[in-house]
Amino acid sequence: SGGQSQFSALLETQRSDGRFADLLDWARQRLAEPLNVEHLAEKACMSPRNFARAFVAETGVTPAKAIERLRLEAAKGRVEAGSASLDGIAVECGFSDPERMRRAFLRAFGQP
Repeated sequence: SGGQSQFSALLETQRSDGRFADLLDWARQRLAEPLNVEHLAEKACMSPRNFARAFVAETGVTPAKAIERLRLEAAKGRVEAGSASLDGIAVECGFSDPERMRRAFLRAFGQP
């Protein structure tokens, strides 16, 4: 209700028994760290190119989009809780600054 879209990165990017479920759980615990394709591929014990192809085939989104969605999901929960500053939330969730987080919110939710 309220015109807000329902959003769950977990539901959109993985099946609970999917090949990359453990990797996404691992990434969710490290959102403040750089989580580029090379880093994720290394964790998955795959080459970056093969990892990117397999990830898209499994989840339907690129690794970068999946990480952004995980970051957005975490940031949204923290913003709604209202317990921290936007600057702090942006850093904790892996956005380098509040402006990048705001732009990601606009892309995903249509509002900052």
